[in-house]
Amino acid sequence: MYKTYLLSLSIIFFSYANGGSITLDTRDATVWLPQQTITGSVSGLSSNKLKWHVNNISGTATVHSNSKFSFSCILTETKNIIWVEDAGGNIISDSIHYTLGYKPLPEVKPFASINGNTAKLKTDIIDNPYNLPLTYKWATLKSPAPVSIHNASNASATVQIPNTKGDYFFIVTVYAGTDSAKYTTCVSRTDTSLQAFKISKDHAAWIDSALIYEITPYVFVKDGQYPDITKKLPELKQLGVNTIWLQPIYKSHGNEQGYDVIDYFSLRTDLGTEQQLRDLIATAKNLNMHVLFDFVPNHTSIYHPYAKEVKQYGTLSHYYNLYQHKIDGAKYSSQENVDADGFVHYFWKDLVNIDYTNAEAQRWMIEAYKYWLQKFDIDGYRIDAAWAFNARNPSFGSQLQTILKSIKPGILLLAEDKGALHSVYTEGYDAAYDWTADSNWISSWSWATDYNPPHNPTVFNYFDENKRSTLLDNSFFKNGDTTHMRLRFLENNDQQRFITAHGKERTKMASAILFALPGLPMLYNGQEIGYQRSINSNRAIFKASQSIQSLDTNNLFPWYEKLLELRNNHDALRSNLMESLPVNLETMYALHRWQNNENIIVLTNLGQEDATTVVNIKSIKKATKSAVKYTDLITHENFYADSNAASLNIFMKGYSTRLLLATDADSVFIAVDK
Repeated sequence: MYKTYLLSLSIIFFSYANGGSITLDTRDATVWLPQQTITGSVSGLSSNKLKWHVNNISGTATVHSNSKFSFSCILTETKNIIWVEDAGGNIISDSIHYTLGYKPLPEVKPFASINGNTAKLKTDIIDNPYNLPLTYKWATLKSPAPVSIHNASNASATVQIPNTKGDYFFIVTVYAGTDSAKYTTCVSRTDTSLQAFKISKDHAAWIDSALIYEITPYVFVKDGQYPDITKKLPELKQLGVNTIWLQPIYKSHGNEQGYDVIDYFSLRTDLGTEQQLRDLIATAKNLNMHVLFDFVPNHTSIYHPYAKEVKQYGTLSHYYNLYQHKIDGAKYSSQENVDADGFVHYFWKDLVNIDYTNAEAQRWMIEAYKYWLQKFDIDGYRIDAAWAFNARNPSFGSQLQTILKSIKPGILLLAEDKGALHSVYTEGYDAAYDWTADSNWISSWSWATDYNPPHNPTVFNYFDENKRSTLLDNSFFKNGDTTHMRLRFLENNDQQRFITAHGKERTKMASAILFALPGLPMLYNGQEIGYQRSINSNRAIFKASQSIQSLDTNNLFPWYEKLLELRNNHDALRSNLMESLPVNLETMYALHRWQNNENIIVLTNLGQEDATTVVNIKSIKKATKSAVKYTDLITHENFYADSNAASLNIFMKGYSTRLLLATDADSVFIAVDK
């Protein structure tokens, strides 16, 4: 510090003593790329040659006719002092201090190719920031049977995969000088094949069975902190939850839901200590639960230190180019606004957009993602407002996916973007929201019929009950991409409480459908007890001293417990296979769900009145000539159809859903080839 102060004084002295001046166009900053371009201007110099310095490294720059100059340098140390002098060393600029915000390490993408029972382990270099020679060391991270790696010290290695089924994980350590980084890939042995994990196409097996529970920490209980969540994890496990999603836990301006981040690398202090968060994650993993963090990459709070400096110094701030300042004409740009300080934002004036055309801004966010993944070994991210930065730079998601899944292949990347758009999945995400492709309405929920939050108009309370089945069918089969995962929900932190506008019976009806659909079903904290207050009320959802179930005055906890149990126990409910089945009443709707030899009919009465409906079962073929038994997995009632019957008569209460498992005494029904 003392040496830096003396250097600054000497620079000022030389500049004034010799009459001319050299001015740099930026201020001290934390920077997010080792490659930096410095610009400035001169006045009163006799020569157009300059000498620049970064710590002990020097180079030359030329002054142009407009008295401007620029030079590129590479920062090799964490702390960097930069200054410029004229050719004679008589006139010296003031110094600027650049701190590298991260340790630039080589990044590689590990992968495997399969030839018979042999896996060849390889690497592609993503980034080698200092262009140093790289060396490699492969090792087994985890495997269901012992393996031996050949040529383990090469960029490419080989390994014979045993016949034992399971996932074989391999880790490669990449060395660049004295620095190193670790990356992982996977090979899976199934009953029929040996498969290499492909980052751009594959996801971890646990995701297919994920049952997500979203938590808003600060209102989970009154003055909620991590230990309050930790204490209730066993009860959530009892409910059937196997994945928790924590809303943002980074330092924020308002300390509420946390989407107004002011520091991506520090925890909110109001939620507890780092150790308490570690205890929460450890407890979850001991319960075989996965943990997702909510990440906020599209914008920072206007109160973020970078934004505050830009607001004060404008283009003189190094951080100016990290933010978006012009409406770009990209998708959703009609929703963009420019504030008085030149920041672009969407609907939230205090949440200003990061510029995803800027490589340094991208690296800033990538390092933040990596930081929490590596620090806590979490299982993935829910990515806030992904629709926004995906629109401005569609290629970033794939870059992010490659980097993060090279560190941990098994993570889930859940985008808050339109699940109806196939492009979302090719842009780097495993799953997206159950939103339509409607570009006029960014977050158009497939079950919503209008945007009117206080009344929450949906398919299920549509004024004409005879049209509800058509609307529901459209949400399944006329709503874009049907092959990839969607996040299925009745409630989330942006939705109104479903039960408030729909009542208990319709809530049970709709939730039974939801947990019988392909994709990722989710509960939002409080949904399991019929909690009705808006999240914006800031009222506590649960009580620290009482169990969740003890607060359930609607008897919904056992209802959801049953639905989650059925989801876990029946392959057909987790598969991606479904078709609609014809019914004779307009208020009824039926889906056929199947996987291998298991067949389930999801039958719903969307009307208020009780009625008996006729379901066409021609597309379900029985293997024997005996009668067919359809067992309602919820009520345990049995219904029968003759082996030659083309239809099934079922009594349905108003606003109800049945999950009918098709079996008989001799065999299980099989689906006709579709």
